[in-house]
Amino acid sequence: MQLRLKVIRMQWTQNKFTKALGISIVLALGMISIVFGAISLLQYHENPVPLPALLMAFAIVFILGSVFFEDRGAERVGALVGGCIAAAVLTLTMVLICGGVLFLLRDGLETGVDKIVSMLAVCMIIGMATFNYLRDGR
Repeated sequence: MQLRLKVIRMQWTQNKFTKALGISIVLALGMISIVFGAISLLQYHENPVPLPALLMAFAIVFILGSVFFEDRGAERVGALVGGCIAAAVLTLTMVLICGGVLFLLRDGLETGVDKIVSMLAVCMIIGMATFNYLRDGR
C-alpha cells in the first residue's frame, strides 16, 4: 500500500484583487512604521535595535550585496560601494521600522486611531500607485 500526500498550496496569489490589497497593506504598514520610526528617533534619540544585531545585519547584507554587484559585472570597488550602500539602507530601514513599531505601541493612543487609519488609507493608495508604476508590464 502506497501513501500519497497531497500538497496544498496557498492560492492567494492567483486572485489579483487579494494580491493587490495585500501588497498595498504591507507597503502602507511599512511606510507608516518608517515615518513613526523617524519621529521616534528624533523625539527620543535612542536606537531601538541592539548594536550587535545592527552590525550583524550590516555585515551580512554588505557581503551579499558585494557579491551580487560583482556578479552583475561591477568592478571590485564598485561592488564594495554597492554592498555598503545596500547595507546602510537596510540597517537604517531596520532601525526606523523597529522604532516606528515601538513608538506606535508606546504612544499610539496619543496619536489617535483616526489619524493612524487615515494615514494607512493614504499610504495604501500611494503604495499601490507606486507598485503599479514600478511593476513591469505583465
